[in-house]
Amino acid sequence: MKQHDTRLKIIRAGLKVFAKKGYFKTTVDDIAKEVGIGKGTVYLYFKDKPTLYISTIEEHFSGAIAFLEEIKDERLSNTDKLNKIADEWFNYMLKHKSSFPMFTMENINLSRKIMKAIKPLIPKHINEMTDLVAQIIEDGIAQKEFRKVKPRIAALHFLNTIRTAFFASFFFPELSGEKDAVLEVFFNGLVERR
Repeated sequence: MKQHDTRLKIIRAGLKVFAKKGYFKTTVDDIAKEVGIGKGTVYLYFKDKPTLYISTIEEHFSGAIAFLEEIKDERLSNTDKLNKIADEWFNYMLKHKSSFPMFTMENINLSRKIMKAIKPLIPKHINEMTDLVAQIIEDGIAQKEFRKVKPRIAALHFLNTIRTAFFASFFFPELSGEKDAVLEVFFNGLVERR
């Protein structure tokens, strides 16, 4: 148990330091100091900095998938499940917005070796996340809570809607409180109902 806790602390510190300093400026020493352990202890758990970086991204996605599985099984309406996912993730993204570059532009500059290791992880996890949200949407369709749509398309749209709300607050400060307006477009669309 202690080994698992130490590994997780290193990964969480890695996420924080990589997000703050970027991949190239971060050293294993920086991460060890953040945890309060020696550099050698980090190497007991991770072969090198690229392995730690990849594990950090993997942990980020694993946590998101565990959260979706938990929400999917809650005794809530499907609309409430989607709203709860959106609220939690939007707030998480705002709280950890410094990690945003880790999952976007900085990756373009990473070495081929690291990108080769990360590349298969991302589609796999995006598929898992999409499947879980699609199951909630399928349940909503079956219970006549939602109209008939293609669940996977709606799930992808939903996941991107959350990102849109975050981007709006990140890039357009005047839109920072508009998460609900963004979700309203997802749930009700643009076409006026007659």
